[in-house]
Amino acid sequence: MFWFLILFPLLIYPWGYDPYYTLPKVGYLQVFVLMSWLYIIIKRKYKNLALTKSEFKIEAIIICFISLICLSTLFSVDPQTALYGTKNRYEGLLTLFSYCSVLLFSYRFIGTERLHKAMVGLGLISVVVSGYGILQFFSIDLLPRNSGKMVYDRSYSFFDNPNFFGSYLVLLIMVTVTLYLTSKKHMHTTGYLVIIWINFLALIYSGTRSGWVGMLCGILLFSLLGILKRNHLWKKWGILLITLAITILVVNVNEKGRLTDRASTVFSDSYNILTNQSTGREGSNRFFIWEKSMPLLKENFWLGSGPDTFALVFPEDEEKKQMFGDVIVDKAHNEYLQMGVTIGFPGLLTYLFLIVFVLRKSLQAIRDADEKDKLVIIGLLSTIAGYLVQAFFNISVAPVAPIFWAILGITLAKSEQQINKPKGDTINIDPLASENRNISA
Repeated sequence: MFWFLILFPLLIYPWGYDPYYTLPKVGYLQVFVLMSWLYIIIKRKYKNLALTKSEFKIEAIIICFISLICLSTLFSVDPQTALYGTKNRYEGLLTLFSYCSVLLFSYRFIGTERLHKAMVGLGLISVVVSGYGILQFFSIDLLPRNSGKMVYDRSYSFFDNPNFFGSYLVLLIMVTVTLYLTSKKHMHTTGYLVIIWINFLALIYSGTRSGWVGMLCGILLFSLLGILKRNHLWKKWGILLITLAITILVVNVNEKGRLTDRASTVFSDSYNILTNQSTGREGSNRFFIWEKSMPLLKENFWLGSGPDTFALVFPEDEEKKQMFGDVIVDKAHNEYLQMGVTIGFPGLLTYLFLIVFVLRKSLQAIRDADEKDKLVIIGLLSTIAGYLVQAFFNISVAPVAPIFWAILGITLAKSEQQINKPKGDTINIDPLASENRNISA
């Protein structure tokens, strides 16, 4: 699980006719999950954990979630699509089951000693991913492009779509911010700052407004919970914010104001919606899709239309044709709306309950943990919050979602480690110090 999580962003197959990276990532994910479950069953790993019934709460929630998705698939408008997913997305039952498995693997089997090493590994690999995205923005492609992106002016790296790249970057920026603030050595602190800067630059070049908003919310939450009352961190935090601000100014000047022009649409679109002046084209036509999708929630309330079948139930009426022509609307551009329509309201509610369960544990751990460990958990909490905010304008996708679900598992594991730790125990939380001690693991 440790190495899969770290290397997953790089697991692509760029050769062949018209390469598309999502399909091989889904293949790698499902093969990994299958092999992992076989190993766990054969080696009786769960039995060796010697857990009590009360310690299986997260498994109970996941079993409930998967059961609802299975029912949704069984009674879907297209059971085959619900099982495997649509072309180029592949987020059917098998993939959703894989997400849940990744959460369990990262929660139960990474091991508390490797939790920070996993965060460090994710941060280091993100340099390669973001670095390629930055080169891509300047039309320096080391790998062949998909035919649909030949003249594309936004970077998407190994994620097929800049919005999906933005989702990934929100997660990795916030994870690396956590490492930056908890590191004690100057060299390590500087290294993390450079990684944050590279990821942030890639996020700017992706042009993903949902990612910008998600990161901003994550930073604000971290400021409130982790920085405000800890004046010994103000210098570090100030250096970080100044670095990001200078980056924005330089890029905006270099791009002749395109950055501020795009960012300003967040406010203008919001104003149009709030003042009932909407044309439906706000948020790159998202508001129109949301309006058309709301009735689908009622029509598919209990079991949904089936995983990844949004395109099959979205109305093909005259308004849609005027707005999109013959383009197929295959996603709601809102993860929660997408779930509500495709797996039903009970499925959506169970997913949200799972999220709340993890967040509640993390808040409890923040109260119980010592000062140093609090920052790690606050950082993970802010990472999850940033992703959840950007998901309001985006959807779950196979190249990114496993990392988010793994972070949920890591957060839960770290939180329970602190909740169950006997008083008086202290744990060194410097990620790189932990890495050096366990480098041979």
